[in-house]
Amino acid sequence: MFNFRYLKPYYTQSEVLELFSLSKSTLQRYREEVMKKGGDLWVDLGYFHIDGTKEAMYEPVRLSNWLLENKINIPKPYDYQVDEIKKVKDGLVEFPNFKKKNKEKLNA
Repeated sequence: MFNFRYLKPYYTQSEVLELFSLSKSTLQRYREEVMKKGGDLWVDLGYFHIDGTKEAMYEPVRLSNWLLENKINIPKPYDYQVDEIKKVKDGLVEFPNFKKKNKEKLNA
């Protein structure tokens, strides 16, 4: 959906907070949410530690993919678009029944 190229392969937690405009508590809540659902912090959020560093590190592509899939609300289509889609779906479902009813009327 978004086409963004990151300048580095991984970022410190403080850089991620600035890059994604998140608060520390929000990022921590996201980690807890992943853990409660039985997820893996590395696989889902790109979260890891490097020995000798103070801060946790994040792989930004994994984090942005998780945010897109779990936290970003995509605008809903306009009402008329929803109505058109519903009509098309209803037509696809009802069309075979319509043919069947017409055949029964012709045979009667």
